[in-house]
Amino acid sequence: RRFVADRTQMLAAISHDLRTPLTRLRLRAELVEDPEMQRKMLADLDEMEQMIKATLAFARDDAQKEPRGALDLADLLQSLCDDRVDAGCDATYQGPGHLTVDGRPVALRRALANLMDNAIAYGGGCRVGLAAEDGHARITIDDDGPGIPEEEAEKVFAPFYRLERSRSRDTGGVGLGLSTARTILRRHGGDVTLANRPEGGLRATVLLPR
Repeated sequence: RRFVADRTQMLAAISHDLRTPLTRLRLRAELVEDPEMQRKMLADLDEMEQMIKATLAFARDDAQKEPRGALDLADLLQSLCDDRVDAGCDATYQGPGHLTVDGRPVALRRALANLMDNAIAYGGGCRVGLAAEDGHARITIDDDGPGIPEEEAEKVFAPFYRLERSRSRDTGGVGLGLSTARTILRRHGGDVTLANRPEGGLRATVLLPR
């Protein structure tokens, strides 16, 4: 645990220290006279800053410090769907009007938002379902995308692992969303798995203790 903590602290420190040279590079890019070259340089810097922000968020242990309490999972999921509809995305919720679990609301919101955004990015939208079963809350997040190779179903939860090998954030992301989601859910005593649906698309299944 001490080894992991040291490595995590080092990762956070490096990511934080990179912000200073990036700021200098941005100032220098603003002085570039070629508009097209300047646009490309600033776009690269924006991508690097987003990667650093994601890495810092993953390395920090803020989620564990947030106090636990009773929260309405149905209300949280409906709110997340409404936010994405407002942003022009396809997101629907089907389930009970209320279902209470014990957890950290900000952390759970982040984990579930990551899973929903993943479905929207690669499957064009998400259909969220919620049910109570066997002392657990069961959440399903379905999309109509191409799915994933079965042998990749566990690998995609590794930090920085991406099926899309390009370095473009628009297509490949940073590679931390699924890893972050699983870390948060496991700290709540739950888990998340991915599986291809027989009718096509991918399903993320979340189990949380009630």
